[in-house]
Amino acid sequence: MIKENLPIYIRRVILALIIVLAAILQNTTGSFAQMLSANIMLLIPLVVSISMFESETVSLAFGLGAGILWDTVSVRGHYFHSIILCVAAFFISMLVRRRIRNTLFSSMVFTFATVFLHNTLYWILFVLIPNPQGSVAAYFSFYLLSCIYTVIIGIIIYLIVRPIERVFRV
Repeated sequence: MIKENLPIYIRRVILALIIVLAAILQNTTGSFAQMLSANIMLLIPLVVSISMFESETVSLAFGLGAGILWDTVSVRGHYFHSIILCVAAFFISMLVRRRIRNTLFSSMVFTFATVFLHNTLYWILFVLIPNPQGSVAAYFSFYLLSCIYTVIIGIIIYLIVRPIERVFRV
């Protein structure tokens, strides 16, 4: 280990521990209040925020790790969360490094786009296709509200990740 890279290693270990903590909180019943019937998805805004500061490869690894943690407790999904988080992390990191400024507003847009894509695809694949009866009501009462709730919490998560990334910048 090179001494100059020590802050990078420390930052990545801290971020990995935050992902594990977020996965535990997200998947523990009653750890967060529900907004109407919607649950919060902590891992999506966390992966988005980390991806805005890290390289594409590192972001992909964090997305994969968070997705695997989510998939291990998921009743169904068949690596769905891992795929979505990996792809989103890679493209968000690529866009922020090349085209889009790293701001709180862009974090909110990326978080909303990722949660909306995740929830809509999940709803289509695992709710609408197997059982179309009542699935539209479920989409609006759970999946769409979850998007809004996650974006609001995503603001707080971005404001936590940004100082960690800046303190341990090389």
